[in-house]
Amino acid sequence: MPGATGTEHDPLRTVARAHGASPAQVRVAWTLGLGERSLAIPGTGDPAQLEENVAAGALRLADEDMALLPGVPHD
Repeated sequence: MPGATGTEHDPLRTVARAHGASPAQVRVAWTLGLGERSLAIPGTGDPAQLEENVAAGALRLADEDMALLPGVPHD
């Protein structure tokens, strides 16, 4: 996400809490939500992180969620 670093970004945490997800999962879902020409390649350091990354692929962000996150064009 342009301008967001780590998990300190407040709207990111708000969206994550609303979905029962981690901020990292929301960042992956955000990238995947950009469209078919976007690809998320998250780092995976251990099996738990792999599971978290796979679960992020099932996370669907609503338009309202996307509107809270910067750098995402929305109607």
